[in-house]
Amino acid sequence: MEHHLKERRKTMPKILLIGPRQNKYNLTDTGGVSILFELLIDELSNQKINFTIIDTLKANYKNKLMFFHIILQLLKKIPKHEHISLHATMNSFLILAPLIIILSKLFSKKTSIRKFAGSFNDVYHNSNFLKKWIIRLILKNTDYLFFETKYLVNEFKKYNSNIYWFPNVRDASIQMKKQRTFVKKFVYIGSINKEKGIDELCEAISHLDESYTCDIYGPFKFKNEKYSIQYFKEKGVNYKGSLSASEVLKVMDNYDVLVLPSHREGYPGIIIEAFALGIPVIATKLSGIMEMCEDGKNSLLINPKDSEDLLLAIKSINKKKYLELQKEASSSFKKFNSRIQTTMYLKKIDILF
Repeated sequence: MEHHLKERRKTMPKILLIGPRQNKYNLTDTGGVSILFELLIDELSNQKINFTIIDTLKANYKNKLMFFHIILQLLKKIPKHEHISLHATMNSFLILAPLIIILSKLFSKKTSIRKFAGSFNDVYHNSNFLKKWIIRLILKNTDYLFFETKYLVNEFKKYNSNIYWFPNVRDASIQMKKQRTFVKKFVYIGSINKEKGIDELCEAISHLDESYTCDIYGPFKFKNEKYSIQYFKEKGVNYKGSLSASEVLKVMDNYDVLVLPSHREGYPGIIIEAFALGIPVIATKLSGIMEMCEDGKNSLLINPKDSEDLLLAIKSINKKKYLELQKEASSSFKKFNSRIQTTMYLKKIDILF
């Protein structure tokens, strides 16, 4: 009997991964959290970790029974795994985490939650009493917690001592060694919506002379916002369309500087990809970005919602300053190496010893 149980544990999948997979119907609409989840899947495969997956991306379900389908999978799969790991957006955190915790405790399984994005503290503080109570209950009853930013780790460690930093990451293989020279080519790559600072970017671009190039790539996120192909034409801005995840690096490699004037961010993956290519960044002074970027070293940091500050930053870069920024940007990538961070994650949850 004992021998049978040991053999069963050896064949039991180690981790049940619950998170948003790539949009299988529209590759250009694959968000940053899906990219991170797919990258984790690749790393676990490379490290020969036994796992199975439950997909939580709504776009991959063609009917309204998605939630019930996920519940059935949880009921079926949780008893068959050693560790239950939720990789959560805010919605899946609030909706799925309580159920996962209850089922995992019922079957004596360890749990971990990796919370994507850096706005969790804002959501918590703006929540009503009941929502705050639910969030605290989840945090206290999960075995291991992972947040994308250090400031979130510091803020919520009072609810759980097993809370760790798991930043936005990228595969080390994307690093490219290229001799760069500054030819005034700037680029924005990301969602097209007001919160990304598109208004400030368009305003700054309108004051640049013809020696500058500043192109914009990305999908239109919200139908009720003013942005469209026609809108950019009227503004005299070069809008170049959407990119699939596989196209981003190749396109960005043709530019000198990434511009990201967001109003709110966690750890933007596009900044990590820029560093991998040795491309410096102009970005806003937000908590997550300031953990990634050092003003005057690998980047120039500006005030949010300030088109004049953005314009000054763009114009301040010359060939000498660019070479200094570019060198530091290239060396900054090592903190966001997916292999290193995934190995640390596996050790924290006791899958690797």
